[in-house]
Amino acid sequence: MASRASVAIVEDDGSVRAALISLVGAFGFPVRGFPDAESFLADAAAGQVGCLVADVRLPGLSGLALQHLLCSSGITVPTILITAYPDEASRGVALRAGAFGYLVKPVSPEALLACLHAALGA
Repeated sequence: MASRASVAIVEDDGSVRAALISLVGAFGFPVRGFPDAESFLADAAAGQVGCLVADVRLPGLSGLALQHLLCSSGITVPTILITAYPDEASRGVALRAGAFGYLVKPVSPEALLACLHAALGA
């Protein structure tokens, strides 16, 4: 059986990050968590993850800004954005930029799994 692509979770709320790591792990994906975009970018494997799940509102570089930075750097990482503060403007920007999902917290496990499958072609 081929190994499944890894998923990176970038979420500043430790309890939400832990819950997402547990959920994605239960789906069978290797997963790592990061408290902010900068720590994700500093990780040697950042450009090699199969999918990125990032909070829209992060301290420092936001999830949307992280998505744009990766794209402008030529790093193609399928991205799913999550937020507790949804708005149509940021949703539209995210989806036009290629995000595979814009999910509202608390994230539905079924919606997250569907987005992961779409992003990873699984």
